[in-house]
Amino acid sequence: MKTERLYYNDPYLLEFEAMVLDVRPIGDSFGVILDRTAFYPTSGGQPNDLGTINDVRLLDCFEDETSGVVIHVVSDRIPSGLARGRIDSSRRTDHMQQHSGQHVLSQAFVELFNWPTTSFHLGAVACTIDLPVDSISREQATKAEDLANRIVQENRVATVRYLAEEDLAGAGLRKPTERTGEIRVIDIAGYDRSACGGTHVRATGEIGPILITGIERAKKQTRVEFICGNRVVRYAREANRTLERISQTVSAPALETANAVHALWEEHQQARKRLQELEAELLDHEAAQFPIRDGFAIAAFRNRGIDAVKLLALKICARPSTVVFFADESEGQLRVVFARSADCSVDVSTVLKKTLDHFGGRGGGRPNLAQGGGLTADRAETVLKFAAENCSGGL
Repeated sequence: MKTERLYYNDPYLLEFEAMVLDVRPIGDSFGVILDRTAFYPTSGGQPNDLGTINDVRLLDCFEDETSGVVIHVVSDRIPSGLARGRIDSSRRTDHMQQHSGQHVLSQAFVELFNWPTTSFHLGAVACTIDLPVDSISREQATKAEDLANRIVQENRVATVRYLAEEDLAGAGLRKPTERTGEIRVIDIAGYDRSACGGTHVRATGEIGPILITGIERAKKQTRVEFICGNRVVRYAREANRTLERISQTVSAPALETANAVHALWEEHQQARKRLQELEAELLDHEAAQFPIRDGFAIAAFRNRGIDAVKLLALKICARPSTVVFFADESEGQLRVVFARSADCSVDVSTVLKKTLDHFGGRGGGRPNLAQGGGLTADRAETVLKFAAENCSGGL
């Protein structure tokens, strides 16, 4: 026997009574089957309702597609007999706003651009619809958003209808359905008609504002992210607070912060470029003045970073007849860089291998440049001394 779905005809029903038909273990929880339910099970892109059954918390709710029964997953066993269910009203209202808003927005894209919705997802933070087009401009998205909000403001009645399968062809559905038997249809007066088993508002005014928050490419389609109703209010509140903080930081009116932030970013980029130029000049000067004794440049650094150390080593090796043994201790790890100038015959990769064999770690490289990390010596100077003593070949 299939579970009677009370939310089909009354999505505003938040409390109900039903008979417990079966209770079965599901992991550490229990699956309760009722003869009827007002809890919406996850399906059609819409998540399940939450709430309680006999004051026991509902953890999940899904449909057994084979039997057609709704399984209510609860934290404790429910006794047989009459049970009372209570739906989380804020979650139900949110899902009704988002799902009804999706119908309105999807039809807006059809009416304006003939783009059907291929999939829908109702998330905890935002919702998405996928459209079968390569890209959508912000102007096109705004037009669809404006039309959707006009339909909301007109407060059009949304009714539930049931159609026989043979009557679907002339029903004017927004898209075909694979459902069979009696088909539940959500009809937004004079605007949209779609086969749907979800929970919906009675009139579009209850949806509240519809806001498109993002557009991105997804699996050869375009994904439109949006929010409706109370989510838009929360989003606007947080956006306003964010603008206020930015406004105070850049000393500009809230709605002019974009230009102010862009100007600061340009200044930052110019300063960063100049800083890089100065750092390069300093590095060239350091490399030119770096002390070399008997053809070796040897030094241990702390928290300089292996990339900066390697760059300095390469610049020093522009000088003739030079071998560089550098070490750097950063973030609790000892790393080394060995390099030599082009006119030297020393194979620094061989020296590195001997060093790693002795002190542990991993690394590798070429005859003129090699590096490694994870060495276990107590002092960087010990490693560098070992490398110098095991350096063979002409300088």
